[in-house]
Amino acid sequence: MTPERAERLCREEAGLADGVRGTVGIGVGSGGPAGKAKITVTNRIFDPQSEAEFMAECIARRLEGRPAPTTAGITIGGSL
Repeated sequence: MTPERAERLCREEAGLADGVRGTVGIGVGSGGPAGKAKITVTNRIFDPQSEAEFMAECIARRLEGRPAPTTAGITIGGSL
């Protein structure tokens, strides 16, 4: 594992460093207006990290070959 590859892999995970991630989408299609929303909350919300803290820990963990910490969460979404 190179530091560059570890950083690339960690960037994909960094969105949940603080325990919350959400998305919202709107558009218009042949059926008229449409929208959707989704929020994910994990147990990291109880011990949030800044993106910089998360990246430093994640890169070090990957370079040392340690497994990712176990997280649990819930995703709620809906469409209009």
